[in-house]
Amino acid sequence: MRLYDCHAHLADPRLADTLEDHLAAAAAAGVAGILATAARLGEWDRIEALSQRPGLHGALGLHPFFIDQATPEIDLAGDLQRRLAANPRLVAVGEVGLDFYHGRDNAERQRAVLAAQLTVARALDRPVVVHNRRSWNEFFGLLREMGIASLRGLCHCFNGSREVARQVLDLGLMVSFCGPLTYPRSTHVRAAAAYVPLDRILTETDCPDLPPEPCRGGLSLPWHVRYVVEALAAIKGLTPTAVAEQVEANYHDVLGLPRP
Repeated sequence: MRLYDCHAHLADPRLADTLEDHLAAAAAAGVAGILATAARLGEWDRIEALSQRPGLHGALGLHPFFIDQATPEIDLAGDLQRRLAANPRLVAVGEVGLDFYHGRDNAERQRAVLAAQLTVARALDRPVVVHNRRSWNEFFGLLREMGIASLRGLCHCFNGSREVARQVLDLGLMVSFCGPLTYPRSTHVRAAAAYVPLDRILTETDCPDLPPEPCRGGLSLPWHVRYVVEALAAIKGLTPTAVAEQVEANYHDVLGLPRP
């Protein structure tokens, strides 16, 4: 059973001293592909380097929590476009989005930074790795303003409603689930997973955050994606192997990679 983690923060400093061990453990557990995703500008070089390894690809972007790093002296969109265009192992723009969990004081700035990164993704025909929290209406509204009726990519760590899932699917995005799918009280997440067709689902760990239920209290690691596959299998009434095979196809399709 080949497993795929479409969202792992391998450049996170919490993994710096143990990353080689974690990648070896992932390979031993059957993890055949990992999308290493950036959140901060300072992680871009590390993600580029990691993307050169077999089984790894990279995504570059600026998370809404860190938009203050996009100072006027930095050509965010230009640098992003140059790096992606020069390195075929950098297959996506992300992690990007809108997050109003702590309020909306910088909402317009978040929108502007997201719009700039979406423009790069569209120009290069790269998928996007979307992070949205308490912001779905604004996200859909921004896409309408930009004239974007369809969007290739994935909504990571999805925990929205069925109606949000419908709108996400209508856009053409895939829906990715991680550790919270395995939590006993995450009934709304499991309901969303039941609603989304399997050919539109991806699996992730959001490593090193959001460990699955059997691993809570520690870091989330790429091999933990097995628990997400098993939870999806239980929800869908399928075998883990059947889920894993479809996720494998979805992973390659959304990232524009040839299927093995």
